[in-house]
Amino acid sequence: MKHLVFDLGNVLFAWDSSAVALLPQADLAVDAPTLRRARQALFEGGGWQAFDAGQLSAKALALRCAQETGLPDRLYTALIEAMPESLEAMPPVLEFLSRIAPSTPCHLLSNIAGFTWERVTAQHRFTHYFQSLTLSYRVGVNKPAPALYEACFRAGAFAPEHAVFIDDRLENIQAGEALGLKGLHLPYPAAAPAALARLEAWLEGTPLEQISETPGKR
Repeated sequence: MKHLVFDLGNVLFAWDSSAVALLPQADLAVDAPTLRRARQALFEGGGWQAFDAGQLSAKALALRCAQETGLPDRLYTALIEAMPESLEAMPPVLEFLSRIAPSTPCHLLSNIAGFTWERVTAQHRFTHYFQSLTLSYRVGVNKPAPALYEACFRAGAFAPEHAVFIDDRLENIQAGEALGLKGLHLPYPAAAPAALARLEAWLEGTPLEQISETPGKR
């Protein structure tokens, strides 16, 4: 039996951290340079990884970023609140899942904070497509740590050599391949239809073909 393993960010839902906008209820007047600085400190710093791994609460993350930058912690709290709203469903992938999941075991393997997961699943119905859900905040580590992949193998009760893993980050693909998974790198959301065609071909017995990263497609 062949299995498919999906990441969430930029595989099921497109996400651009530089486009996270403050929600109207935040009631904060922030100029563009300050907002860019805050986004960078929040989403590109080590605190976000700890947040995804369940090692840091939203409040602690906001305070940490505020201490590092001198910007108010309420700005970071507002950005954390706004982040789930910035995730945009990728219809080709969700439509593929709705068609393939009844006959092919599908699994979710994602770096995601509990707060984000609760918000996303409250707004979108997609979890029923998956036979197992392996989420970083529940396991306590993020990809590319081997422990998260191994938790996925256990949760889904499959051997890695029987599965393809699709992810937008090459280092995560490589970590999975080191454990026996076949990896399919999705370098940009617009390449989703091509990636799905490759998955379908693999399910039908064709060797897995990679997607070439094309400049300007991100």
